[in-house]
Amino acid sequence: MAIDDSVSEIRKKSARGIKWQVSTEIFARLLQLVITFALARLLTPNDFGLIGMALIFTQLAFVLFDLGLSSALIQKKDLQPGHARSAQIVFWINALIFYVLVFVGAPALARFFRQPQLSAVLRFLAVIFFLFALRAVANVYLTRAMRFKAIGLIRLLSVGMYGLLSVGLAYLNYGVWSFVVGIVGQELVLTVLTVILAGTFVWPRWEWQKLKELSLFGGQVLGSRIMGYMNINLPNVLIGRFLGASTLGIYSVGYQLVDFPVQRISKNILRVMFPAFSRIQDNTPEYRRLYRDTVRGLALIVFPIFAGMALVAPEFVTVFYGPKWQQLIRVLEILTVVGLARSVWVTCSVVFLSKGKPHWEFLINFIYFIVLGIALYVIYTHGLIAVVCTISLLLLFFVGIALVLSLRLIPLTLKNWFDLIRTPLIATVAFSALLLALRFWGINGLPLLLRFLLLIVTGAAVYLIVVYLTDKQAFGLFRRALGRKKNG
Repeated sequence: MAIDDSVSEIRKKSARGIKWQVSTEIFARLLQLVITFALARLLTPNDFGLIGMALIFTQLAFVLFDLGLSSALIQKKDLQPGHARSAQIVFWINALIFYVLVFVGAPALARFFRQPQLSAVLRFLAVIFFLFALRAVANVYLTRAMRFKAIGLIRLLSVGMYGLLSVGLAYLNYGVWSFVVGIVGQELVLTVLTVILAGTFVWPRWEWQKLKELSLFGGQVLGSRIMGYMNINLPNVLIGRFLGASTLGIYSVGYQLVDFPVQRISKNILRVMFPAFSRIQDNTPEYRRLYRDTVRGLALIVFPIFAGMALVAPEFVTVFYGPKWQQLIRVLEILTVVGLARSVWVTCSVVFLSKGKPHWEFLINFIYFIVLGIALYVIYTHGLIAVVCTISLLLLFFVGIALVLSLRLIPLTLKNWFDLIRTPLIATVAFSALLLALRFWGINGLPLLLRFLLLIVTGAAVYLIVVYLTDKQAFGLFRRALGRKKNG
């Protein structure tokens, strides 16, 4: 089937795609939060830390085995069957290689972290590499066709499977294996449904010329992904090695919470907009217009989420996680800065990718990795809070560099960019000031759950009112982002 590349059709598909991706991912994440709350009650921080250690290495394999070829397949204008067949054989070869590497290296990794159980966990999880390889090309086809409704529903169903398996096994006292079986079940559902809905299965065949065409762009994307992965997981390695599994459990849960808007909103917008931006990469006026709409819509959603998360952290953690997680409160408050910075980074990344400049992002990530590694090695002896503060400050600095460089490619100025976020920024400051005032004036005496609900409802109402009064056009964009259309 031919793909309509007209600007108007791309904009329509992008708008529908964002609505479906964001809405289904919000539902998926809410379901995941419920699952996490249940698991936090049934399991211990040590269990969370142990699975966090395992995921460091399985996620690395996921980044590496793709070699950036999926992005190259999506970005390529004249995609031919030979490109997909060549990529498929690479996926299968790499899945086998990384399965063997993890299986053989698992005992050494368990000794490094001083966690004997980690070896068996890693070996069991290694099967997901083959599931990644099986669905990779099918997912590319769904993405190129901008079938984001199907992608979102598949994601939602897979999270449901994860919840059934993990919570059920946790209730039966299977400890960390509750996570392991849940993750494999989730990946199996993702793979089966993706292949079925794509309606095609690509048989691998080596075509060197086609692979060579994909490799230049894919290699640059791979380098950027590797550095991004290392920047995210370097703190996990240091915390797990030097501060212990329980401390890593606290950090990983806090990071997962702030990662929710990044993964479920910001990065899903990236998944939708990457094929759209790639198709109009040479049409500067339309590219700039689509970028403006994307940044404004994203800022309207994520700014209040991160500010609200920081402001209600004491109530949120106590109500939903319980007393054994009190250390999480301060960590979560600080990590909201990381979440906001990473959301901005996503908008930079889509520009670098669609404009064919992934090596710019790689260079920024590489320098950040070197600086972060040195800083964390010096600071980790001061404890988890010092580590989290260091990560937040350094990430803000390097996101600023990425933003300036990405704006040059559009082109836009920093003033143009701040104009785009002015309304959500003003509204966020307004509701944050009010919530801080409510705390100062004595709502801390209210019952915990009532205080939590009061802060949430008051903050949301003030934010929407200020957005409406400040910029009615932005309010309309916010309504459309939530899938609500004006009557008439």
